[in-house]
Amino acid sequence: MEFPFGQPTDAIIQFAYTVPDLTAGMRWWTAELGVGPWFVNERIGGEGSTYLGEPGRAEFTLALAFSGHMMVELIQTLDDEPSIYRDAHERRGYGFHHIAKAVPNVSDEVARREASGASVLFHDRVPGGEVFFVEAGEDAPGMIELVEDNGTTRGIFTSVWRASVDWDGSRPVRDLAELLPVR
Repeated sequence: MEFPFGQPTDAIIQFAYTVPDLTAGMRWWTAELGVGPWFVNERIGGEGSTYLGEPGRAEFTLALAFSGHMMVELIQTLDDEPSIYRDAHERRGYGFHHIAKAVPNVSDEVARREASGASVLFHDRVPGGEVFFVEAGEDAPGMIELVEDNGTTRGIFTSVWRASVDWDGSRPVRDLAELLPVR
């Protein structure tokens, strides 16, 4: 079985990178690699999120796009609050941050990983459900993001992918809200 955007359901669906400047990052990925269009969520995190088990305050902006069947995410921090993005940048610099997998029951997957000794580093509610960032092990290049696999997240990710198919370069930056279900 596979996602509508072509990845098998048990595969990695996204590679994510931190950048100092989201606009410059999107511009580079588009100019050098033809990735786009980008769908931007201007402000995420903050109230309602948790980081290392404590209420999160950090806010960041992110952009999603596809290259073929693989989603690329770029993240820019918006403040100096402790966060998975700021702390990773301070340790390793900007660049690769995490891979994402969509799972049908994110709570069960988190419980399974915690039972194996992994810790949840970050949790937040997003359109369509929840995301959890978990440790990936000492030898891992970054973290693992677990995304709830449901109709809403599939719809959003598939819409981002569809926009990339035969993209003519017009409107290289778009608002992610264009793809969100109306509430």
